[in-house]
Amino acid sequence: MAAPMALAGCGRALSPPPAPGTLADLTWPEIEAVARGSAVRFAMWSGDEARNRFFRETVRATLAREFSIQLELVPTADVADIVNQLLNEKSAGKAGQGSVDLVWINGENFRTTRQAGLLWGPFAHLLPNRQLYDEALCARDFGTPVDGMEAPWLKAQFVMAHDTARTPTPPAGFPELRAWMESHPGRFAYIAPPDFTGSVFLRHLLLDFGNYAPGFTQGFSEALYQEASLATFAWLRAVKPLLWRKGDTYPASPQELNRLFANREVDFTMNYSPMFASRAIERGEFPDTVRTFVFDSGTIGNYSFLAIPFNANNPAAAVVVANHLMAPEHLLPAMRVLGGPYPHRLDALTPAQRESVAALPRGVATLPDTILASRFLPEPDAAYLSRLEKDWRAEVLLR
Repeated sequence: MAAPMALAGCGRALSPPPAPGTLADLTWPEIEAVARGSAVRFAMWSGDEARNRFFRETVRATLAREFSIQLELVPTADVADIVNQLLNEKSAGKAGQGSVDLVWINGENFRTTRQAGLLWGPFAHLLPNRQLYDEALCARDFGTPVDGMEAPWLKAQFVMAHDTARTPTPPAGFPELRAWMESHPGRFAYIAPPDFTGSVFLRHLLLDFGNYAPGFTQGFSEALYQEASLATFAWLRAVKPLLWRKGDTYPASPQELNRLFANREVDFTMNYSPMFASRAIERGEFPDTVRTFVFDSGTIGNYSFLAIPFNANNPAAAVVVANHLMAPEHLLPAMRVLGGPYPHRLDALTPAQRESVAALPRGVATLPDTILASRFLPEPDAAYLSRLEKDWRAEVLLR
């Protein structure tokens, strides 16, 4: 196996990166040896400063100390921008001059990269820490088969929050939510798509009106979409006059909805991180009477993944970094910053590791993982997301 590649001279193209099969011929210590002394450009969502600082400082220092790998962060507000960049590089024939070695990705962005041939892989089977994840839960990414082209990493699950001092009993489902809105006009808001938290609220409605059909995760069905979306948009139009500012405007982000909630302008907020309300209490943004809840019918959750672009300069080092980010020794301290449900199968951990997971601080507003797991609903196919966001604008926002 050749040493990590470098530019041979100004203006000269790099050779294509090694095929995944080449690394498969090596032992894991040999892959780590190949990776040493190289750099990995990691593209990640940069919307949380505490998380950014954790990667800039703690993760970067650990990778340098343990593997002699230099981590270079490529922050982005939207992973779709990275996908578009990869599309441009492929069109330009940049087979070995990639600007990114590893990307935090899932959902429709993963589907696009697979369809366009933008990924290096399959590689997940090379990672020792892949066995710590539930194979069934990680086999699909928003309905798209993973097939080893990305490695599972973090787990997220949609929750809503209420202030028990204002709203002691939250609604148990969408019928109860609508009844509450009719009794409390102007006190509820959801986030406008295409923000991913706003979009998941719409997908919950779609699943509910589609009777949680298994077909939602098995590719796109026009018939299923038409049936479920007709009722979804009718519900959204019916409650529009009951929303904050009568639905004339919508919060643009979770941060904006949290601000409305903290200012007592609305009585609920929502997030993909089950720990978000506890963190807001710790920062003094929410009162300590705030709690999170999920509907009785369940709550959408997903995994985010790590993928290697087709033209990564250092795929061997990217493989090592991905395996490190998936490791218990990384995730146990990282969960204090990253939040979310712990992503590994507990039965795959050592007794000491399980004790450490149980000891992770969760905060007063966070639901137990057992409750979240019992209400976990897989994401519908990414095609439903794209269609739902587009149609919401025409069927709800502009009507």
